[in-house]
Parts: sequence; structure tokens; C-alpha cells
Amino acid sequence: MFQAAAGYLTGEKCAMLNHGRATPWRGENALEDPMLSNKVREIMGTDLITSEATCTVLEVMRLMVEKDVGRVVITENQLPVGIFTERDVLRRVIGKDLDVNKVPARKVMTAPIQGVPQDTHIVEALAKMYKGKFRHLLVLGGNEAIVGIVSMRRILKLAVELGRGLTETRTVGSIMSRKVVTVEAAQSIADVIAGMIKRHTVATVVINKEVPVGIFTERDVLTRVAVKKVDRNRTPIKEVMTAKLISASHKAFIGEVLEKMYEGDFRNMPIRGEKGELVGIVSMDDVLKFARALDIDESVRKSWKEIEAFWDSDDQYTPG
Repeated sequence: MFQAAAGYLTGEKCAMLNHGRATPWRGENALEDPMLSNKVREIMGTDLITSEATCTVLEVMRLMVEKDVGRVVITENQLPVGIFTERDVLRRVIGKDLDVNKVPARKVMTAPIQGVPQDTHIVEALAKMYKGKFRHLLVLGGNEAIVGIVSMRRILKLAVELGRGLTETRTVGSIMSRKVVTVEAAQSIADVIAGMIKRHTVATVVINKEVPVGIFTERDVLTRVAVKKVDRNRTPIKEVMTAKLISASHKAFIGEVLEKMYEGDFRNMPIRGEKGELVGIVSMDDVLKFARALDIDESVRKSWKEIEAFWDSDDQYTPG
């Protein structure tokens, strides 16, 4: 079992916030020489928000909204035993129609918790995230004590840094997913969420008479549905979607789009075609694939080929 490093997992029972500092990147929040062969300790964050396993699901979800985070580390006697994420909210809470006022977090958390030693190369950590479809990995110090966390937002930042200064020739159209899930604005929240779970998708574009008018994501499920009193069977998705739909042209360079995603804190970016029509979407999964477009060393390139082989296979979906 992982241990809690001193000063990292402390606080109130159902609202525990680590007061350690966030690990900054050198210079302007950036690695001096960003490479996938660097160590995870160089990009990890050290502010860990935790909650006891006995706290109710509603208490933990409200904590996530309050702190504006996509995950909370679940602990028992101040020892981490699992992680609860927006993906769990969608699939294990809303998808199962649980009584969030009574069910404890331990019943819906993802366990066992996933972690890597702090000296692990970034590319190796990404391989684990890529193959397991994890968005977060805990970083372990001596005696498996938790010293930080690596999130997909950190990876997006790294991808942006890696892309800067390179002569770009590839457009976002070359890495986007062409399978865009769309729903009509009048569809009920319940139907849309059921469709997201069935298709294993994290975002769906909302359309009105074939015109994109918004997007509905796992973050919206948490902040606008799960912690609210809303009739999911009668309320149309247009009432809870993110109405300001930010998109990019399929001709935009990859680096430009990733930087736009990072600065706007977007996890999904719809892509427009020649006539403004919806032709694809870029998600965090596509951000990982972006690494193959970078000028990286041969050992890292070989690792990425192995990662992509796993990605292209039909591995069973793993939440987290």
C-alpha cells in the first residue's frame, strides 16, 4: 500500500487539501530543455486534494467543484487507497443512479491506485497512462510515499512546450479523431449521458438543426448535473451544456491548437472543415499521439511506437 509523505495528505475529513507547494517548471513555467526523456518529478504537481473513504459521494463531488479539480485522492487513516475522478462520476455514479447522499466514496473510487516512482522517465509514465487510459498518475518517493501527481493537463503543457520552436508542417486535421459524437439540443440529459457511457466518450457536441451550439463533457456532468437537483429525464441537454463552443480550423497547426486548449483549459476541441462544418475533435488522447510529430530521440521514438501499438489494440477500457 502506498504511504503518505509528511505534509502531503493532511486536513479535514471530507475536505483535505495538501499545503505543499506546486512544483514549478523552470523559467516561464516551462522546462529549460523539455524532453520526454526527462523525469516525472520535473513536471509533477504536489498539491493533492484528498478525502476520507467514508465521506459520501456528494461530499467528495462538492469538494471537486469547490477546488475546481477533476480528481480527489481517497484515503483511509490518511493512507491513499484510491482515486475518484470525473470519469467515475459519469460511469459509476450518474450511470448507476446512486444515492449520493448515502453511498461512501470507497464504493465508487478507482482502486488500486496507480503510481510511478519519481525518477520514472516521462515517456514511461505516459506509456502507463496511454495503455491504461488513465488521466492521473501518483508519483512515489522513497518507501512508496506519495510526493506528487501527474495529470493530463501537465502533459498538455509539456506537449505545448515541446512544440514551441519547431518548424510545424502538420495540421491538427492529421491527428484529430473523425468520430465525433453529436446529440440534438432537445435530447434529455439522461439519454445523452447513457450514450456517452455506451460509446466510451468523454464529450459530445450538441447541435441544433445540424449546427453545433455547444459541448457537453465529463466536467459538465460533475458541475452542472451531479451536484445539482436537476430532473435528468426531463431536462434537455441544452440547459446544462457549455454553450460557448470554441473550435479550430482543420488547417491550424497542431501546436497552435494545443496551446489554445491549454490556455483555455479545454480538454476537447471541435475541429471545423472548409465550410465551417464539424469534421472532427481533438481530445487529450490525441494530445498524447502528438509526441510522434516532435523531434525526439530514438529511444523515446521507439517507446512511442510501442505505446501506439497498445493504443490501436482493443484493450479493455479501464476507468481513472
